[in-house]
Amino acid sequence: MIENSLPPPRGMTEVMFPFLAWGAQSPIKGAAFTQAFLKHRPDEHWVLVGEGVAQCHAQLWTAWHSAARRQRRGTSLARSFDAEFLRYLAGTHHVSEAFKRAGVRNGDLSGCFLRLPLIGDSIETLPLPDAKQAAMIEAQAADLAAALGVELTKRGLECTTEGAERLGLPPTDHGAPTCDALVGHVLSAEFHS
Repeated sequence: MIENSLPPPRGMTEVMFPFLAWGAQSPIKGAAFTQAFLKHRPDEHWVLVGEGVAQCHAQLWTAWHSAARRQRRGTSLARSFDAEFLRYLAGTHHVSEAFKRAGVRNGDLSGCFLRLPLIGDSIETLPLPDAKQAAMIEAQAADLAAALGVELTKRGLECTTEGAERLGLPPTDHGAPTCDALVGHVLSAEFHS
């Protein structure tokens, strides 16, 4: 059964998704870095994505919203909320393919820590952290970065051709994808098998 996704809530493109970019001094080893991340992350709501995967806030909120909707309905394809989020972010029906596309890889020099907001009473309202929660997220990210031997950076989200290709978006003659194209790719996870 295919579930139709609701349109992204209004204002989603302006609302910042909780993310913290990191950079490494030397290329990382994907599997070892991921294992260390899983060991040190504060809880299962922390997600690690590789270089260029997180490109715009609407892309991240759409993946979160789609995964939250399935979680509430009990129809998730993945065993955990973080894996379901990655499945949507990668635009695929297959969880293993999602980890290949969105996870860190050998040779990456950067990526993002994403803090998946908790699913509240309604998924129609974006669950934004208050000032105290935002400070806690930043402190946890700093501890996580230190444990993994990387540094947090001020790098923002950017739509890039390389990141889109990594996610499985076919290249176009128009250069970097738009945020709308990335949202469409997230929603395509309902259809790609």
